Amino acid sequence: MQDINIQWRTAETISKVAKAVVSGDEASEETETVSREPVLKWTDKPLLVFICDEASGCEAFDKIEELVLKDEKIALGMKAFRTVKMHPEHAAADPLLKDQGKGVPRMVFVNPAKMNFHVLEPKKVKPSALYSMMKRTAKGYWKESLDKVVKGHLKLLVQQDKLANQLKTLEAKKARVEEKDDEKKLGSIAKEIAQVEEDRKALRAKKAELWKLTPKKTA
Repeated sequence: MQDINIQWRTAETISKVAKAVVSGDEASEETETVSREPVLKWTDKPLLVFICDEASGCEAFDKIEELVLKDEKIALGMKAFRTVKMHPEHAAADPLLKDQGKGVPRMVFVNPAKMNFHVLEPKKVKPSALYSMMKRTAKGYWKESLDKVVKGHLKLLVQQDKLANQLKTLEAKKARVEEKDDEKKLGSIAKEIAQVEEDRKALRAKKAELWKLTPKKTA
Protein backbone atom coordinates (compact mmCIF):
# COMPACT_ATOMS: atom_id res chain seq x y z
CA MET A 1 0.00 0.00 0.00
CA GLN A 2 1.44 3.34 -1.06
CA ASP A 3 0.45 5.24 2.07
CA ILE A 4 2.39 3.09 4.55
CA ASN A 5 5.21 5.10 6.07
CA ILE A 6 5.63 4.02 9.69
CA GLN A 7 8.48 5.80 11.44
CA TRP A 8 9.75 3.77 14.41
CA ARG A 9 11.87 5.78 16.83
CA THR A 10 14.42 3.73 18.81
CA ALA A 11 14.60 5.09 22.36
CA GLU A 12 16.12 4.12 25.70
CA THR A 13 13.33 5.81 27.65
CA ILE A 14 9.97 7.49 27.19
CA SER A 15 10.36 9.38 30.48
CA LYS A 16 11.97 12.52 31.77
CA VAL A 17 12.07 14.18 35.19
CA ALA A 18 9.66 17.06 35.69
CA LYS A 19 11.12 20.31 36.99
CA ALA A 20 9.17 22.23 39.58
CA VAL A 21 7.94 25.66 38.54
CA VAL A 22 9.55 28.47 40.55
CA SER A 23 8.18 32.02 40.35
CA GLY A 24 8.83 35.49 41.76
CA ASP A 25 12.01 36.32 43.64
CA GLU A 26 12.70 32.64 44.23
CA ALA A 27 13.16 31.93 40.52
CA SER A 28 16.85 31.14 40.22
CA GLU A 29 19.07 28.19 39.39
CA GLU A 30 19.96 27.86 43.09
CA THR A 31 16.37 27.64 44.29
CA GLU A 32 14.96 25.59 41.42
CA THR A 33 13.95 22.15 42.65
CA VAL A 34 13.35 18.96 40.72
CA SER A 35 10.34 16.70 41.19
CA ARG A 36 10.89 12.98 41.51
CA GLU A 37 7.75 12.34 39.48
CA PRO A 38 8.56 11.23 35.89
CA VAL A 39 6.65 12.60 32.93
CA LEU A 40 6.49 11.63 29.27
CA LYS A 41 9.09 12.96 26.83
CA TRP A 42 6.43 13.27 24.10
CA THR A 43 2.83 14.33 24.58
CA ASP A 44 1.77 15.38 21.06
CA LYS A 45 0.35 11.95 20.18
CA PRO A 46 -0.59 8.71 21.91
CA LEU A 47 2.41 6.37 22.12
CA LEU A 48 2.74 2.84 20.81
CA VAL A 49 5.84 1.33 22.40
CA PHE A 50 7.10 -1.94 20.94
CA ILE A 51 9.39 -3.78 23.37
CA CYS A 52 11.70 -6.39 21.86
CA ASP A 53 15.27 -7.69 22.12
CA GLU A 54 17.56 -6.02 19.59
CA ALA A 55 20.39 -8.40 20.51
CA SER A 56 18.54 -11.26 18.84
CA GLY A 57 17.84 -9.15 15.79
CA CYS A 58 14.39 -8.32 17.11
CA GLU A 59 12.90 -11.02 14.92
CA ALA A 60 9.55 -10.56 16.61
CA PHE A 61 9.56 -6.93 15.49
CA ASP A 62 10.09 -8.02 11.89
CA LYS A 63 7.10 -10.34 12.20
CA ILE A 64 4.96 -7.53 13.56
CA GLU A 65 6.14 -5.25 10.76
CA GLU A 66 5.04 -7.92 8.30
CA LEU A 67 1.72 -8.21 10.11
CA VAL A 68 1.21 -4.46 9.98
CA LEU A 69 2.14 -4.14 6.35
CA LYS A 70 -0.47 -6.75 5.46
CA ASP A 71 -3.26 -5.00 7.36
CA GLU A 72 -4.19 -1.66 5.83
CA LYS A 73 -6.29 -0.53 8.78
CA ILE A 74 -3.45 -1.08 11.26
CA ALA A 75 -0.88 0.53 8.98
CA LEU A 76 -3.01 3.62 8.48
CA GLY A 77 -4.09 3.76 12.12
CA MET A 78 -0.47 4.07 13.21
CA LYS A 79 -0.43 7.53 11.68
CA ALA A 80 -2.28 8.65 14.82
CA PHE A 81 0.51 7.38 17.11
CA ARG A 82 4.12 8.11 17.95
CA THR A 83 5.74 4.71 17.42
CA VAL A 84 8.69 3.82 19.63
CA LYS A 85 10.87 0.70 19.78
CA MET A 86 12.65 -0.20 23.04
CA HIS A 87 14.92 -2.92 24.42
CA PRO A 88 13.39 -4.92 27.33
CA GLU A 89 16.16 -3.79 29.70
CA HIS A 90 15.49 -0.14 28.90
CA ALA A 91 11.76 -0.67 29.40
CA ALA A 92 12.42 -2.34 32.77
CA ALA A 93 14.49 0.67 33.85
CA ASP A 94 12.02 3.26 32.63
CA PRO A 95 9.95 4.61 35.57
CA LEU A 96 6.80 4.76 33.46
CA LEU A 97 7.16 1.37 31.76
CA LYS A 98 8.77 -0.83 34.39
CA ASP A 99 5.43 -2.18 35.62
CA GLN A 100 3.76 -2.35 32.22
CA GLY A 101 3.97 -6.04 31.33
CA LYS A 102 6.80 -8.55 31.34
CA GLY A 103 6.53 -10.56 28.12
CA VAL A 104 8.78 -10.04 25.10
CA PRO A 105 7.80 -8.92 22.57
CA ARG A 106 4.93 -6.80 23.86
CA MET A 107 3.26 -3.52 22.99
CA VAL A 108 2.43 -0.76 25.43
CA PHE A 109 -0.10 1.93 24.51
CA VAL A 110 0.10 5.25 26.32
CA ASN A 111 -2.47 8.06 26.40
CA PRO A 112 -0.43 11.19 27.35
CA ALA A 113 -3.54 13.20 28.27
CA LYS A 114 -4.79 10.76 30.90
CA MET A 115 -1.52 8.86 31.49
CA ASN A 116 -3.32 5.59 30.82
CA PHE A 117 -1.27 2.50 29.97
CA HIS A 118 -2.55 -0.62 28.22
CA VAL A 119 -0.40 -3.65 27.45
CA LEU A 120 -0.61 -6.26 24.72
CA GLU A 121 1.42 -9.26 25.87
CA PRO A 122 3.06 -11.54 23.23
CA LYS A 123 0.11 -13.92 22.76
CA LYS A 124 -2.27 -11.00 22.24
CA VAL A 125 -0.23 -9.15 19.62
CA LYS A 126 -2.58 -10.09 16.79
CA PRO A 127 -4.35 -7.96 14.14
CA SER A 128 -7.79 -7.80 15.79
CA ALA A 129 -6.46 -7.14 19.29
CA LEU A 130 -3.92 -4.63 18.02
CA TYR A 131 -6.43 -2.59 16.05
CA SER A 132 -8.93 -2.73 18.93
CA MET A 133 -6.32 -1.34 21.32
CA MET A 134 -5.34 1.35 18.82
CA LYS A 135 -8.96 2.51 18.60
CA ARG A 136 -9.35 2.41 22.39
CA THR A 137 -6.24 4.48 23.03
CA ALA A 138 -6.94 6.95 20.22
CA LYS A 139 -10.51 7.47 21.50
CA GLY A 140 -9.14 8.71 24.81
CA TYR A 141 -6.85 11.24 23.15
CA TRP A 142 -8.29 12.44 19.83
CA LYS A 143 -11.67 14.06 19.24
CA GLU A 144 -12.00 12.27 15.91
CA SER A 145 -12.85 8.58 15.63
CA LEU A 146 -9.74 6.71 14.46
CA ASP A 147 -11.84 4.02 12.82
CA LYS A 148 -13.82 6.60 10.81
CA VAL A 149 -10.63 8.35 9.71
CA VAL A 150 -9.04 5.06 8.65
CA LYS A 151 -12.13 3.96 6.74
CA GLY A 152 -12.31 7.37 5.08
CA HIS A 153 -8.70 7.03 4.01
CA LEU A 154 -9.32 3.55 2.62
CA LYS A 155 -12.14 4.94 0.45
CA LEU A 156 -9.79 7.60 -0.85
CA LEU A 157 -7.24 4.90 -1.67
CA VAL A 158 -9.82 3.21 -3.89
CA GLN A 159 -10.28 6.50 -5.76
CA GLN A 160 -6.52 6.92 -5.90
CA ASP A 161 -6.13 3.52 -7.59
CA LYS A 162 -8.84 4.38 -10.11
CA LEU A 163 -7.10 7.63 -11.01
CA ALA A 164 -3.76 5.87 -11.33
CA ASN A 165 -5.30 3.37 -13.75
CA GLN A 166 -6.94 6.18 -15.73
CA LEU A 167 -3.62 7.96 -16.03
CA LYS A 168 -1.87 4.79 -17.14
CA THR A 169 -4.51 4.21 -19.82
CA LEU A 170 -4.28 7.80 -21.05
CA GLU A 171 -0.48 7.70 -21.20
CA ALA A 172 -0.66 4.54 -23.32
CA LYS A 173 -3.27 6.15 -25.55
CA LYS A 174 -1.11 9.24 -25.90
CA ALA A 175 1.86 7.12 -27.00
CA ARG A 176 -0.22 5.44 -29.73
CA VAL A 177 -1.61 8.75 -31.00
CA GLU A 178 1.86 10.32 -31.07
CA GLU A 179 2.91 7.66 -33.57
CA LYS A 180 0.09 8.81 -35.86
CA ASP A 181 1.00 12.47 -35.33
CA ASP A 182 -2.64 13.44 -34.69
CA GLU A 183 -2.41 16.87 -33.03
CA LYS A 184 -6.14 17.20 -32.44
CA LYS A 185 -6.39 13.92 -30.53
CA LEU A 186 -3.18 14.68 -28.66
CA GLY A 187 -4.67 17.95 -27.45
CA SER A 188 -7.79 16.17 -26.24
CA ILE A 189 -5.77 13.53 -24.40
CA ALA A 190 -3.57 16.20 -22.84
CA LYS A 191 -6.68 17.85 -21.37
CA GLU A 192 -7.85 14.52 -19.95
CA ILE A 193 -4.43 13.88 -18.40
CA ALA A 194 -4.40 17.36 -16.89
CA GLN A 195 -7.82 16.73 -15.33
CA VAL A 196 -6.71 13.42 -13.84
CA GLU A 197 -3.61 15.07 -12.38
CA GLU A 198 -5.80 17.78 -10.90
CA ASP A 199 -8.07 15.14 -9.37
CA ARG A 200 -5.05 13.36 -7.88
CA LYS A 201 -3.86 16.62 -6.36
CA ALA A 202 -7.29 17.22 -4.80
CA LEU A 203 -7.26 13.66 -3.45
CA ARG A 204 -3.89 14.21 -1.76
CA ALA A 205 -5.29 17.34 -0.12
CA LYS A 206 -8.30 15.37 1.16
CA LYS A 207 -6.03 12.75 2.71
CA ALA A 208 -3.91 15.39 4.41
CA GLU A 209 -7.03 17.12 5.76
CA LEU A 210 -8.40 13.81 7.02
CA TRP A 211 -5.40 13.35 9.32
CA LYS A 212 -5.52 16.77 10.96
CA LEU A 213 -6.53 15.22 14.27
CA THR A 214 -7.50 17.32 17.28
CA PRO A 215 -6.48 16.42 20.85
CA LYS A 216 -9.34 16.40 23.34
CA LYS A 217 -7.21 18.40 25.72
CA THR A 218 -3.64 19.50 26.21
CA ALA A 219 -1.59 16.77 27.87
